[in-house]
Amino acid sequence: MSKFSIPVIPYDSKFRVFWNVFIVLSILAATIIFSYRMVHGEDKTDFIYVLFTVIFSLDIFVNLNLSVKKKLDVISDRPTIIKTYLRSWFIFDFLAAFPFPIFIGLFRPETLHNPVVANILASFWFFRLLKLTKASGTFREIQTALNINPGVMRLSVFAFWFIQMVHFIALGWIMIGAVEQNRSHMDQYIRALYWTVTTVATIGYGDYYPNHEKNVEIIFTIVAQIFGVGMYGYIIGNVSGLIANLDVAKANFLKKLEEVNDYMRTKSVPAPLQQKVRNYYNYLWETQKSAATGSVMEELPYTLAMEISLFMNRGILEKVSLFRNANDIFIREITQLLKPMVFLPNDYIIRQGEFGDCMYFLSVGDVEVVVNNNIVAHLGTGSPFGETALIQGEKRTASIRAVSYCDVYKLEKSDFDVLRSKYPEFDTQVKQVAEANMRDTQAKTKQPKE
Repeated sequence: MSKFSIPVIPYDSKFRVFWNVFIVLSILAATIIFSYRMVHGEDKTDFIYVLFTVIFSLDIFVNLNLSVKKKLDVISDRPTIIKTYLRSWFIFDFLAAFPFPIFIGLFRPETLHNPVVANILASFWFFRLLKLTKASGTFREIQTALNINPGVMRLSVFAFWFIQMVHFIALGWIMIGAVEQNRSHMDQYIRALYWTVTTVATIGYGDYYPNHEKNVEIIFTIVAQIFGVGMYGYIIGNVSGLIANLDVAKANFLKKLEEVNDYMRTKSVPAPLQQKVRNYYNYLWETQKSAATGSVMEELPYTLAMEISLFMNRGILEKVSLFRNANDIFIREITQLLKPMVFLPNDYIIRQGEFGDCMYFLSVGDVEVVVNNNIVAHLGTGSPFGETALIQGEKRTASIRAVSYCDVYKLEKSDFDVLRSKYPEFDTQVKQVAEANMRDTQAKTKQPKE
């Protein structure tokens, strides 16, 4: 009978991203709910308490089975994962998840009626707030996994802490007795929150203000207003300027990484391949504290550049009949040799009478074959042309003119000759295409004009 085992969750799994987002939202909700209950002395162990106990317990379970990253190495060895977790966040997660009131109620229920024990248990709600210590690290993991713009991420983190601070200021306003005590807990909180928002935003309407006879309320208001000024300074400040003012090398690296990301998004490179490229640049930064300065395709390792070339050229490889039955080795080689070009309508791609030094493959668009200023044929997507002069070593026998905007791939004669010598089946196919095109062109040029 096979032994059941729980697999280690990969470091770059989608579940890890989902769980991190879920935990951040749970931390935000738990902080608001349990701090609210602490201030109002509500120590009930209801469904909400049990729900967050389950969520935070599951978080411990997930972290015990989640791959960790140390510098550049991803660790999937379970004993090492457990040891790393026990030495880092475990104690905070355990205190936040452990249901102290339920535990004591099960073994010593009579103690729950003791005022001293009740006060101690009430203070245990504070442990739920320890989850806040993990928020910043979790945000960093989310940014890395989702490749979020640093400026957007910075504002997201700010919004997270701003909500927390507004909430805590409102609770502080309640604790100093600045809200009518004869109101319900929710009424008190809503009015305190209203006062906090209007004060922090410096748009107070004057309907809620500190009691001038109580210095503690005046001082508390001053602190809230200072916080509001700082908030506006942060928002109005240019986030990109903040990043640029960091270490110059780091700023250059981030700029380079953004250029690479834009390039890959433009080319619609698959997400897994994008992540491999980002990992390479992160490796350069970790080991050399610098980023490469050339073009994306030139500075990538050969195997990675090959993967991207294969993806980017997949369209022409699928359309050109010469490549449909080619083996993987040939495809990998030719993708490194093809050079993309764009021609406008009425541009001459090939001119009759010139010596052939390359051939072309039409990826998108339409072209016309012109002989002695007469249009003798039209070629569409996937058509190769210019191969006849390369094979026979003669001048071009026809011109090729773009009818529409054309995306073509150019293959130089030197590369063409190497491919023909290395791959006889390709050489045979090219000869057949060249002979067929030659016969077709000659037949059409001999037709009498109407």
